[in-house]
Amino acid sequence: FPLREIGGDSSILMPKYTLKLPGVIMIFLSQGLCLDPTAVTKAFTQFHIIMYVSIFVFVVYPAVVMIITTLLESMGYSKYFCTGMIVTSVMPTTTAMSTILTTMSGGKVAVAVANATLNNLMGIVCTPALVMLLLSGTVSVDFGKVAIKLTYSILVPFFCGQALRSIAIIKDFAVKNKPKFSIFNHAVLVAMIFCSFCNIFSKQLSDYGVEWYHVLLQVLLNVVVHLLVCIVGWVTTPWASMPDRIAIFFVAVQKTIVMGLPLLNELFNDDPLRDIYALPLIMYHPVELIVGIFAGGRMLKLVEASSHLENGSEEGSPTALKGALHRLSSREVGSQEVSAALSAQGLPALQSLANMLKKQWFLCCMMVAIVLAFPLREV
Repeated sequence: FPLREIGGDSSILMPKYTLKLPGVIMIFLSQGLCLDPTAVTKAFTQFHIIMYVSIFVFVVYPAVVMIITTLLESMGYSKYFCTGMIVTSVMPTTTAMSTILTTMSGGKVAVAVANATLNNLMGIVCTPALVMLLLSGTVSVDFGKVAIKLTYSILVPFFCGQALRSIAIIKDFAVKNKPKFSIFNHAVLVAMIFCSFCNIFSKQLSDYGVEWYHVLLQVLLNVVVHLLVCIVGWVTTPWASMPDRIAIFFVAVQKTIVMGLPLLNELFNDDPLRDIYALPLIMYHPVELIVGIFAGGRMLKLVEASSHLENGSEEGSPTALKGALHRLSSREVGSQEVSAALSAQGLPALQSLANMLKKQWFLCCMMVAIVLAFPLREV
């Protein structure tokens, strides 16, 4: 029994209405519940960093991708994948991943948390606006319908979550169970990715000018685009101190799939090619994770470890190291103690960063979902 028949839009389960819409609402409700508004207000203490990150994420990054996709289309590359690359480029940054990579690289975590949080809030408005601006002549998007959908599926749940934080019991529950909310959100994303690939595999992609080697080529293109953006992001921030520069770098060059996939589903809800547009975004997550790990290992050497060890040798004890890594694996990141403990023990940066890769269960589940959706062929 082909599992892909379960997740397709034509399935009797109707995941478009039973999973995707409720899933998007629950994701943004939990985002509103778990978001601490003080993290946004802290960002405004360094306005120049806010301006740089916002311009880079929503202007520079899309501009770079627009140049690349224009060249690709002139060479005959799939216009649908080019559309997906443009949609990916206008997504906001990650929150958990950029914060973890900043911590492991010795960057200033407060800068990463504040700017990533604010950038995600901006993405709720900026991403749809940029999609309509950049793709107005490529895809048909009804501004009125999209505005209504975004209002009831994203904005209302998010601000309801924020309003519920005013109730002490609910706020304490959200803070205490934040890791569980994260697990739930990622589980919904895995289900959405499974449904997307069920729809993709059920299509005759060659009818749309998409061949399977395009998928492999898209992975390579994601690597090239991300490396190019990383270079631009690094060479344009010599004005910042090294801890700030590392935080700015990881916030500026990442693209979120947690908010990105729900946004894309709502923007192209009635488009039969919606799932093809989502492919570049889905395949971008492993690329930015692996590149971030290797970049972080190099950046850790650029940070002066002595400033993190001046408070005494206690930070460098094996107990502190074990506790820091445990909190990191639980995504409870909020200080410099991880990088300090690692530096004090003299552990190789790459080895410590590999521990984070092992905790990326979401990545493993995503690959399993793709395999399960793959069409079973009769021999």
